[in-house]
Amino acid sequence: MLPDGRHFKVSEFACHDGTPYPEEWADRWTTLVGLCDAIRDAWGRPLTVVSGYRTPSHNEALVAADEERGSHQVASGSYHVEGMAADLRPETAEEVPQLLALVLKLHDNGELPDLGGTADYPRSCWVHVDTAKAPDGHLRRWVGV
Repeated sequence: MLPDGRHFKVSEFACHDGTPYPEEWADRWTTLVGLCDAIRDAWGRPLTVVSGYRTPSHNEALVAADEERGSHQVASGSYHVEGMAADLRPETAEEVPQLLALVLKLHDNGELPDLGGTADYPRSCWVHVDTAKAPDGHLRRWVGV
């Protein structure tokens, strides 16, 4: 059984189709929950996991629904499917820019060595973080909706 983090339970990262975070990815879990816990420690207030692990079929359904809306906010090659990403929601939409600024500051200060990519989704009200490193080591950064 995977251990809970300091602030987050493994159950919070289960796929929305009911599939738990895969136990065979214990190393990925440790890295991801460590990253999320470090962000929560620095934030000092609750954060909600909007999306953690996604099964391939659940992610495909999200991509299809996204396409129907004429949007491209869900990646077909999402790191959520690999158990390497989380979307974190602060208590209010107004706090999304502050949370992103904190994540970027922590990264710039070397305090989030496992952060590989981040994006803010101000309208959706979350900040995406993942542990997938770019080949050249740069922080992958984009803006969502």
